[in-house]
This record gives sequence, structure tokens and C-alpha cells, in this order.
Amino acid sequence: MLATILALPLSIFVMAAPQQRGQQTIVRDSTPADSAARNAPRRLPVTASVLATAFRDAATRDLFNRARKARLAQDSSLNSYDSKVRQRLSVYVGIGKLGRDRLVYRHENAARVQWERNAGVRIEVTGARVAIPVIGSAKEEREAVQDGVTEDTKSPIPYFPGSENLWIGDLAAPAEVNDRSLVNPIAFGSEAYYTYATGDSVSFRLPDGRTIQLMEMTVRPRTVKPNLAVGSLWFAIATGQLVRAAYRLAVPAPMRISVTDGDSTTVAGRRIAAVIGAVFSPLTAQLSSVVIEYGLYEGRFWLPRSQSVEGVAQVLMGRVPVRMDNTFNYASVNRPLNLTVVKVDTTITDQRPGLGRMPQGLDSAARRKWRDSTRAVYNAAAKARADSVKAGMHTGSMRQCDTSATRTIIQYRSEARIPVSMTIPCDVDKLMSSPDLPASIFDPGEEIFGSAEAKQLAGAALSMAAQAPLSLGDLPGPRVQVGPSMSRYNRVEGFSTGLLLDQQLGGGYSATAIGRFGFSDHVPNVELSVARTNLSKTIRLNGYNRLVSASDWGSPLTFSSSVSTFLFGRDEGFYYRATGAELLWTTERGARLEWRAFAERQRSALQSTTFSLGANFVPNIEAAAGSFAGGSVRLLHSRGLDPRGFRTFTDLRLEGAGGDSSYGRAAIDVTLSHGLFRNAEAALTLSGGSTVGDVPMQRRWFLGGTQTIRGQTADSAQSGNAFWMSRLELGRSTTGIRLSLFGDVGWTGDRDEWRDVGRPLRGVGVGFAALDGLIRLDVAHGLYPRKQTRVNFYLGAEF
Repeated sequence: MLATILALPLSIFVMAAPQQRGQQTIVRDSTPADSAARNAPRRLPVTASVLATAFRDAATRDLFNRARKARLAQDSSLNSYDSKVRQRLSVYVGIGKLGRDRLVYRHENAARVQWERNAGVRIEVTGARVAIPVIGSAKEEREAVQDGVTEDTKSPIPYFPGSENLWIGDLAAPAEVNDRSLVNPIAFGSEAYYTYATGDSVSFRLPDGRTIQLMEMTVRPRTVKPNLAVGSLWFAIATGQLVRAAYRLAVPAPMRISVTDGDSTTVAGRRIAAVIGAVFSPLTAQLSSVVIEYGLYEGRFWLPRSQSVEGVAQVLMGRVPVRMDNTFNYASVNRPLNLTVVKVDTTITDQRPGLGRMPQGLDSAARRKWRDSTRAVYNAAAKARADSVKAGMHTGSMRQCDTSATRTIIQYRSEARIPVSMTIPCDVDKLMSSPDLPASIFDPGEEIFGSAEAKQLAGAALSMAAQAPLSLGDLPGPRVQVGPSMSRYNRVEGFSTGLLLDQQLGGGYSATAIGRFGFSDHVPNVELSVARTNLSKTIRLNGYNRLVSASDWGSPLTFSSSVSTFLFGRDEGFYYRATGAELLWTTERGARLEWRAFAERQRSALQSTTFSLGANFVPNIEAAAGSFAGGSVRLLHSRGLDPRGFRTFTDLRLEGAGGDSSYGRAAIDVTLSHGLFRNAEAALTLSGGSTVGDVPMQRRWFLGGTQTIRGQTADSAQSGNAFWMSRLELGRSTTGIRLSLFGDVGWTGDRDEWRDVGRPLRGVGVGFAALDGLIRLDVAHGLYPRKQTRVNFYLGAEF
């Protein structure tokens, strides 16, 4: 299941990154023949009225026409290049809105790529390695290198005649728009989808005295759709050649999970697929930035220098950011290489079997039977064809290693049928230790991949002002969220579930409505908000009547926490109700920062149920009723990706409010971890906080439970207006599983008595963490004040 979830965000790159193919996640209910017909290219007509509104002025139209002509023109004077290509793909997973993003997969490769006109492309793979930190198995990583290095998706090709310079869709540039995929803003027909305006301009002088002038053209979609882009394109004014591009999707793209395996043609298989799709859908994916830079070589040839794409998928409580970077360095451009012509064996065909169309006049049962049998035939043929191709590629190429130090795979690449000969060393260790790769796979690698520069370019070009137009007419359908992600269980509401509706409005704006009902307290919860985002930062105005957790740690009001609450009676949240309004400003990348200004009425939330399959719930707190207005700041920052290296995770919280009482509170948590010897690791958490003024009960600190002092029960008696806490763990990891011994100690009470703490809370135990703490099971024993043994299962542990 983890592998399936990790593969989902890669579908983001199906539209925008031709070098990295992912799994399709859109459910298809038609036959292959019907699907092929439905997926035929289509585009809106470009009418006179469309052309009249497409360009801000004549200068913009002229630049656009030069850019379109240059996009499909083949410079016959460019005959060859010899380049060094590097690629890095990184996939992260985080639990919850504010959880740490863990690196779960990273692939790096390096290659020498040569192209010569009328000869084809020759790729010599010089380096490749894989890191799967959440598993930590050198064997698995080595096998991933051996299996993955033969895939043509791992070796980008900088340029060939007719290549797509905007890095959209297939390697080859299609002449016309196809709005069934991401709409290219320069292709024929794009005027029906975008408007254009010139922006800034710059110029620079070449050593030979010539001056190159560049002009920016901003691209804005006419409507709010997830297959349209918003961004900034820079062109050489004289030639129309693309020099730089930074763009993103206009709005996030909703997706559904498709499960296709050997049993998907049976009724049971379809039911399983439907259940999985219902649990994990809707998946929201967003392409937050694509940055492309070109360099001028030999004074006339613009060739790609770097490419970067970044996106994130959201499924249930999981967040899956993905980033890919390509860089290109040229040893020579337009010098004779004398490459031999690449000849591809075409005896293996990839043509689909003709399955025909569904006969007319069938009833529903007959249509279902025909569809199932057709799918079975098609799936069997497709599997057999894929197996034969794979066997031919892998078995044939591996046999070459019996007599040679390298193996060669020759095949066509992309729909353009580019002949490619790829040579790979048989020695995997040589690939993994290549000097063409960074010293460590966990290095930032900014000097090689230029990721910092790409982020700066995206930040400048994709500001909050770079948006699709605000529109209340032609809008996509609302995103509907129900099911597990909207369900929870706690001592106040009992079982609670609800509905979320999110409507994109254009201009970066969206409107969200959340309705929720608790079946024990019978109190409705409602939230209405309007937000504006550029997928890097978000500003949200929210009005609400909701249940709030008073705890600073964990996420009691989520589905994953509710499982433990229902099964074991471990409700570790203390709750109060709040009615009011808030203004939120949050950042989505790097260090996550949240500013909040609020005005609300707070009051007690009465406990409405004691039922669970485990122990009885402890009583809820009695909140101090009152009206408060104030603000808060929260900053989360992590550093380090290697579980065996030095990593830090910092959580800083500041809050102040006035009203029926005035108070201020501040706290910080710092977690440090590092590998010791062999497979041993250690982690230390240090936390502390204090307050000023008259702090209401619901804004005190509460210790006890899985996120603070394990082995102790979260209890309102263990609360105060100041606290300190420390957690120490010593662990040993083997193939994705970490067994650790831990000890926790902490105190909470009156801030004037922090020097006289008496006997602090204490607990010890054994922890079992999978996937670097993404999944965690603890068996904890309380030492003081309660001597008890507790078993806890939760997601997103700090270690």
C-alpha cells in the first residue's frame, strides 16, 4: 500500500515532465477502444473575438508569433552536442498539516548524452544510485539501481530536432493544443485558452560585441482549470527562442485512485478497487512550479541548462511532496562527433490489439459481460506484450555482461520515435560510487542541481499576483471530501463525520464550506472560509463554530488518532468550543510558518460519551468562558534527511490574547537525532514553555500521553501555565524497522514554582517504529505518578 501511495504524486509529472512517467490515477470505466476515441486530441476554436482579446498589445502579439515559429523550427545549422546530464528525483511523506516531511525515496543518475543529426542519441550512463531512507536496506537500494537504470525515463535528453522546449507532455513538441492534457501556451490554438502580455526586459553583450535582448511574456489562463498553466516565459526578441520559463498549474487537480491488477476484471476485484478508491479519494495533486533555464552556446544556440519541477499530493492525513531536477553541461556544441547511426530492432511491436466497439442493443447485464470479457482480453494482451518487451530488454542486456563490461539497450524514445542507444556499466558499484554524482545522496546538491536558484526564479515569477482570472462563471466542479478523512471519534462528539466542499473561484481564490455533526453531542460544527494562494503561501479568512483541542501536541481531532480513542479509550485531547473568525497566513514550502489573528468566544465542551472498546475516558476540562482576541505564530523547521546523519526538528509557538482576561504564552520543542555506531541511533527532545498574565484553563499545557510523557495518562490534573519536558531514545534499525528504548521526564505547574518541581512525571518503554517513524507502536510503562502499562499505536512520530 505504501508503494501505491508513493507512486500517486508521480502522476503530476505525466503532464509536465516528459522524462518522468508516473502511474495514472484517473479511474476509467470505458473499454480501451472507447477510451482511445475519447482521448483523441481536441481544442477550442480560435475565433476573431478570441484573437482580439488574447494579446495586450501588438508588441505582445509579435513576440508570441516569433516564439511559436521558433518552437517548431529546426535549426539546420545545429548538428551535434556532447553533454553531461544529471538528474535527481526526491519523494517525501509527511503526516498531518504540520508533520515533518521525511525523505522516503531519492534517485540520482548521471550520463554522457551525445546527439548528432541523422545519427540519433547515444547515452552512456556514468552514475546511478538510490536511497530509500525509510527502509535503510543497502540490498534494496542496490537492486533498485540495477532495475531502474535500464528505464529510459532515467536519462533526460537535452535536445533533438522538434523537442518540446517547455517540458510539457511528450518529448516531441506537438503542433496543436490538446486540452485533454496540459495545454501548451505556445502551441497552435492556445489563444483560446490564454491571454498574453509583455513584461520586463533585459539585455546583455556577448564577447563579439553583439547585444542579446530578452523580453518577458506573462501567460494567464482564461478560465479556472487544472490543465492550464500560469507563469512567465522569457524569449530572445530577435529569434523568439525560449530562454527561461517558470509556470505552475492554475489550480490543484483533483484525482481518483485507480486499482488495476489481475483481479480488476472480476466483480470482487472491482469491489476491492471501489473500496480502496473510496477510502483514499479524493486525492488532490498540485504542480506548484516548473522552472526551465536555457543557455546560449557558440553565440547562437539556446540549449537547456536546467529543469526543475515540484509538486505535492494530499491523500487522507498524508502529504507527499515530490521534486525533480535536471541539469545539463556541454563539453561541445556543433562539433563533429562522428557517431554511428543508431538502428532500432523493430521486430517487437507495441501495437494494441483491435477490440472493436460494444455491439448495439445490449441490455445492462450483457453490456457488463461484454465489457468484462473485453477488458480481460486487453489486459492479458497488454501484460504479455509488456513481459516480452521487459524480457527482451533485461535478459538480453544482462547476457551482454557475460562477455563485456557494459550492456547496451537500443530502442525508440517517446512518440517521436527517437532512436536511442543507452550503454550501462555492468558493475553496479561503479555506478553507485561515480564521481559525477554529489559526495552524498543526502547532500543538498545545490551547486550541481541549482535547486536554490530554481526556487528563487519560481518565487519571483509565481507571486500571489500570478493567477488565473477571478470568475464566477465557467468554473470547475467543487471538490467534495467525505469518508475517513472527515470522520473522527472523541469523548465530546462520539462519532463525528461531515462534508467538505471546496470551490475554486479563479484569481487564486477558493471558497470552502465544512459541515460536521457529532452523533453523541448533537452539536453541529460549521466552518466557512475564503482563501487566496499561489501554492507557496496561503491567506485565509475563516468563520467558524468548532470543537478545538487544547493540546499543543499531536492531532486528537483526526481519523488516525480516533482509531486509538475508539479501540483503547485513549482520548488524549482536551476540548473546548470556539465561535469566531480568524485570519491565517501560511507558507507551504521549506520552513512552515503560520500567522494567525483571531477573535472568538470560547466555552466548555461537555463530555457526551464514555463508550470505547478499551478503558473509560478521563473527564474533559471545564474551559473558562470568555471572549478573546489576539494572535499567534508557529514556526516549524527541519534540517537533515539522512536517518543515520544529524537531523533536527524545531517547533516554536507564540501566542497572545486579550479580552475577558489577558495572557501570553511561548513554547519551543527541539528534537535532535544522530546515528551512533553500526545500526544504532539516538534521539533527544528538549521542550519548555511559560506564560504571562491570567491564562484560561483551555490555554494551559497538558502533559501525559504518546506525544509528551509516555506511560502516563493525559489528565487535566497534570497541567499548568509552565512546563518542561525531555525525551531520550536509543534505537537500532534493521530494514525499515527501528526497535528503541525510551525514557521520558517532564513537569508542568505554576510558573513561579518551576525551581521546586518535586517529583516530575516519568515513563519508560519500548518503541517499534516502521518507515522512519511514519508508523509507530509503543509499549510504555509509567513510573510516576501512575504506575501502569500502556500500548499506543500512532502515525508521524518524531523519531
